[in-house]
Amino acid sequence: MKKTSFIYGSIILATVNFIVRFIGFCYKIILSKLIGPEGIGLFQMVFPVLMLFITITTAGIPIAVSKLVAKQNSIHNTKGAKKVFKIALYITFLIALILSFIILIGSDYISLKLLKNKEINKSIIMLAPAVLIISISSVFRGYFYGMKQISPAGIAQIIEQITRIAFVLGIIYYMYPISSKLGAFIAVCGISIGEIAGLIWMVLNYKLFGKNKAISSSKPLYTIQILSQIFYISVPITISRLINVSVQLINAVLIPQRLIVAGYSQTEAVSIFGRVIGMSMPIIFLPCIVTSALVINIIPNLSEELALKRYKMIKSNILLSLRITLLISIPLTFIYIFFSEPIAMFFYRDKIVGIYLGILGYSTIFLSLQHILSGILHGLGKQIIATINYLIGILIQISSTYFLVGNPIFGIKGFFLGFILATIIISLLHYISIIRIMKINFNTIDYIVKPIISSVSMTAIILIIYNYLKSLNTQNYINFLVCLFVGGLAYFLILTLIKGLPPSLLKKLLYNKNNP
Repeated sequence: MKKTSFIYGSIILATVNFIVRFIGFCYKIILSKLIGPEGIGLFQMVFPVLMLFITITTAGIPIAVSKLVAKQNSIHNTKGAKKVFKIALYITFLIALILSFIILIGSDYISLKLLKNKEINKSIIMLAPAVLIISISSVFRGYFYGMKQISPAGIAQIIEQITRIAFVLGIIYYMYPISSKLGAFIAVCGISIGEIAGLIWMVLNYKLFGKNKAISSSKPLYTIQILSQIFYISVPITISRLINVSVQLINAVLIPQRLIVAGYSQTEAVSIFGRVIGMSMPIIFLPCIVTSALVINIIPNLSEELALKRYKMIKSNILLSLRITLLISIPLTFIYIFFSEPIAMFFYRDKIVGIYLGILGYSTIFLSLQHILSGILHGLGKQIIATINYLIGILIQISSTYFLVGNPIFGIKGFFLGFILATIIISLLHYISIIRIMKINFNTIDYIVKPIISSVSMTAIILIIYNYLKSLNTQNYINFLVCLFVGGLAYFLILTLIKGLPPSLLKKLLYNKNNP
């Protein structure tokens, strides 16, 4: 098998992520217009419940599968890799089945007692099939990533997204106009429909892919050995992710309730929550298109390189992933801060979202670094350290939300303050942990200073062009697209001129082989 390199696989997956996120982003914009901020708010109240349950099966186990399959694949033990996958699949199916049953019998408690909103009860019930399907799909993805077969899992994401959007928008358009409650319910149903389509694609590919693989006669792995390795890797990661989704669930409960304490009505509180979590956050998380691809690929790669004791390659991959993350996140930070209103008006025609986006923009660099540094720690087998670092930051965020959001002086800005502070602390703790484990030579000039210089220049150019186009009374969407194109082009040209994007880096990005 011709193995794709870490960065080449990341480029493929980043492309897929971009397509999926772009489709999903357009979907959320259309959905927000059809069911309104309140409908988005109701959906965002249900979504953390789904994330809480599927995290138990989709956070640690697929990463464990990816790492263990990659390790077995590196020593050409195909039989061992398949055995890891099958055992993980059985475990995941059993746990997911139990979780789905818990949702069914506990839907009333979750909606009425926990979220204190009777309008989302039916949406909660529809999460049960989604948990089972998503859990199974995640194990298949982990297997394909471990085998460095990026395409089947990537295409499955596109199929899932397109199917879900076609179903949801088709039903809503057919029944339009509909209430916010019904719109949110249909959006929840669409999750299961889309996931079924993606799972069918991966099952077919697994059967076809397996037929072309010769079964090796390497030393067999015992079931108890595989189970212990899966749980050793997955448990700390699952705890970390559970903390993450628990925070989302806490925010879904706490933010609207604390806003009511601050003097807002329930409708106003849910609308603010919808604007922040459902409309502003998806834009802020756009760099995750790249960092998610890097994380998914770097975890099995670092596991494989550690097994082969290729420490030089480990350092090289870590530095390369950090550089790519900064090259993307630094200019986006400037764009979010200085052009938040045009972005919000272009996508949502909502100036309030622009205000929120401008504040959240300050977290972009640290949010991106937090993501990739966490993946590096997991790849190095330091899941427990990553979990502890994350827990410290999250405690700060929750405290800020509770004590500040309920204060009329701060309101929703109290959440922003806690969110930004948490991302800074977590990313710094992750970085300190990594340099203690692996000594890496971080070039501040090339990695940070040059992208900042290019971003400042880009911002100045966009401002000049934007004000000029406004003076000509051109359409806002034309101003936005022209400025985005010229600004992006200016950034990469200036970056190249000051050698912040040297030819050697471009060559490394496009080189499609593993170097020994």
